Amino acid sequence: MANLEQLSSALINADRAGDVEAARALAAEISRMRGASQQAASGPSAQAQQPTVPQQADARDNWLGRVDTFMRGAGDTMSFGLADEVAAGGDALFNPLFGTGQDGHSLSERYERNLKAQRATDELDAKNRMAERLTGQILGAVGGGVGLARNGLSATTNAINAGRGLAGVSKAAAVEGAILGGAQGFGSGEELDGRLGGAATGIGLGTVMGGALPSVATAVSGAVKGATAPFVAPFRPEAYTDKAMRTYLQRSGKTPEQITSIMRSAADDGQPMYTMADAMGNAGQRALVPVTRTPNDARQEVSDFLIRRQIGQPQRLANALAEGFDAPQTSDRVTRALTQARDVEADALYTAARRDAGAVNVTPVLDRIDETLSPGANQVVSPRDNIGYDTIEGSLARVRRMMSDGNSQVTDFNTLFRAKLDLDDMIARAEAQGAGNRAHYLTQVKREVDRALEDASPAFRDANDTFATRSRVIDSVAEGQAAKSGRVRAEDSIEQFNSMTPDQQQAFRAGYVDPIIADIESHAMGPATNRARTLTTPKFEQEFQAFAAPSRAEQLGNRIGRENRMFETSNAALGNSRTADNLGDIDDMANFDPAVLSNLLQGNLTQAALAGARQAFNAGKGLPPRVVERVGRQLIETDPKKVLQALTRVRGQQVSRDQLRAMILASMLQNANAGTARLP
Repeated sequence: MANLEQLSSALINADRAGDVEAARALAAEISRMRGASQQAASGPSAQAQQPTVPQQADARDNWLGRVDTFMRGAGDTMSFGLADEVAAGGDALFNPLFGTGQDGHSLSERYERNLKAQRATDELDAKNRMAERLTGQILGAVGGGVGLARNGLSATTNAINAGRGLAGVSKAAAVEGAILGGAQGFGSGEELDGRLGGAATGIGLGTVMGGALPSVATAVSGAVKGATAPFVAPFRPEAYTDKAMRTYLQRSGKTPEQITSIMRSAADDGQPMYTMADAMGNAGQRALVPVTRTPNDARQEVSDFLIRRQIGQPQRLANALAEGFDAPQTSDRVTRALTQARDVEADALYTAARRDAGAVNVTPVLDRIDETLSPGANQVVSPRDNIGYDTIEGSLARVRRMMSDGNSQVTDFNTLFRAKLDLDDMIARAEAQGAGNRAHYLTQVKREVDRALEDASPAFRDANDTFATRSRVIDSVAEGQAAKSGRVRAEDSIEQFNSMTPDQQQAFRAGYVDPIIADIESHAMGPATNRARTLTTPKFEQEFQAFAAPSRAEQLGNRIGRENRMFETSNAALGNSRTADNLGDIDDMANFDPAVLSNLLQGNLTQAALAGARQAFNAGKGLPPRVVERVGRQLIETDPKKVLQALTRVRGQQVSRDQLRAMILASMLQNANAGTARLP
């Protein structure tokens, strides 16, 4: 039998639900019971047994009502708490046409009645069908979060997809939490004051919970993965290998296409041994460290590959320099070849000049000699004293006697030409002996002899010019050798190079690069020696760009840069202290913990079990050997096609995982904020 309090509660619910008939009946019964109570208070004879008023049955307590409860819960969170207002507005608007909802004289009256009915239904569902309503609210929040994520409206999702770190994602989640919390709080409130208060509460709690959610999710995920990885990874090495490669790919900051493009360029430039680890940069180099420092089946394979590759560096650098400067021969061979070609050409030209020559006039030559041997021929015929010639005078006197005996002079072209050849030899000997002054005087005479020969034969002038041009090309080889010295400024040697003809520049290149190649080949061989480092000084960098053969400077610089990178990879994996290697080997050999045996002998079975478990966990922590060896073999892969295939696969997995993680976080964020809006 219902009492007055229960009947009053039923009356309120009936009124909110818009059940006018039930409300009237309940009100009449309440009035009757109150009158009966007053009569009973006036005397005991008035007391009588009160009639039992049956409670109304819950019309929504069936499967259809439960489905509707679920849907109303989902709509509540997906609409940020505005589902009841939207439903009430729709019923009020269409009531005159379709008879929906509660009647009223005006739109506002119908809206208020329908809103009370909607909220009464929500309260009844929350009391009698909490599981269905809560499930709908949770799934509605998940669906709303997924919808925001897929449509690019979730700041958290956008931050994850952009590859931001934990700090960036947390900041975006805090902003999104504030927006969602404020919207949910505002929509869930009643009246203006209630909505503003709910919005303020939602913004505050949404900011705090949104900012903390990524860190909590990351910590929980990391803890779960860290606890399960040692036991799962040995049985799923492929999955954990891909996971490790995803991490290295992300740390490299490059896409699979960029990495394979770098490897293809290296192969095109004659460096097909360039690996995925090299193309990844520091991330790939550091990834090789556990491969070569911990016991696994790929350890020897990777180490041997890196050592063999580094031993071949001198030959690769020598080829790169020779091709970059278009100088396949040594400077000595180039000089000999140029000299031989010049002499063959000169013989042909001078032969033609002698054949077409006329008489020569050596008087200007004798006059030049007599300026030093004053009074000239008379002194030769009648010496004034017994003082002998110095070496300069003796050389000039010898030349004079080849052209005149004091009474007659040479007029035959061929005779004077042979004298010229003898004079050339005298100048060369003087220069070789360090007699610079003697060579200077003889050179002055030689110029006069050349003029006399040119006047007698125009073809000789052409032959002489050609000989001089070819000689300057030969001299450029020595000038290139001198430019390599560190005492020569790069600016000066570049200016000198730019003033040369193309033939002289090519000879200069041969002379310049030959001693550099010789230095590289003369260094001690070994995997710990990086010969490419000496080629990266500021002087060489400037000169290589200026002196390299046309269109080869960039390729040369790239090849040298890759050689440096390959050494860095080898050094990171094999260099430095051997302590890590020793510790890894010792750990590999320590297959039994003495603490286990000691505890067993002492009867401490619990401690023995704990020690054994600890040893098993230590053996399993980190990446197991099967994963490490697979990672190592992938990192030293040199085939760009295989690298692209592997990295594209792991990138696709990473994108899928990031999208899933983003959607989960967005859903959790929306659901959390839907909950904060309903807090008192």
